[in-house]
Amino acid sequence: METKLKTHPKFVEAMQKLSVMTEEERLSEENRALFDQAIRYAPLDIQPKLAAIQRKYEALH
Repeated sequence: METKLKTHPKFVEAMQKLSVMTEEERLSEENRALFDQAIRYAPLDIQPKLAAIQRKYEALH
């Protein structure tokens, strides 16, 4: 029996919105909640990449 992991809809929603933004917009304070949502619901293999972006955000703010 094969187990398929499904990407959480809240992650998909956040990433769809974030992907159309510029890097500056993604790292803005206004979009912090959206980025936090993406991190919270991200698949495990993507979390390290998002954590790196989060460190960049924190360095700017």
